[in-house]
Amino acid sequence: MLLAERLAACPELAGEAFNFSCEAPLAVADLVGRILTAMGSDLVPVIQNHAPHEIRHQYLSAEKARRVLGWSPRFDLAEGLRRTIAWYREYLRA
Repeated sequence: MLLAERLAACPELAGEAFNFSCEAPLAVADLVGRILTAMGSDLVPVIQNHAPHEIRHQYLSAEKARRVLGWSPRFDLAEGLRRTIAWYREYLRA
């Protein structure tokens, strides 16, 4: 059953929030670097400033999605990025 169908079949979940992630701590700059590498881009990000009150280390926990929805990731981050980039390239070509 598709995840959307599972949610639609459970009205008690209406309005609930779920995180879907690889559950690995990853800095935004590292994620940007992985995206650029996967795209074959030579762009170099420039960090304009420092946010001193930001949370330094965080990640999205998918524990609730696992427990309530029986969800688990089908792909690791690298494969997810590869597929997402391929989809956008095809979509934007149309």
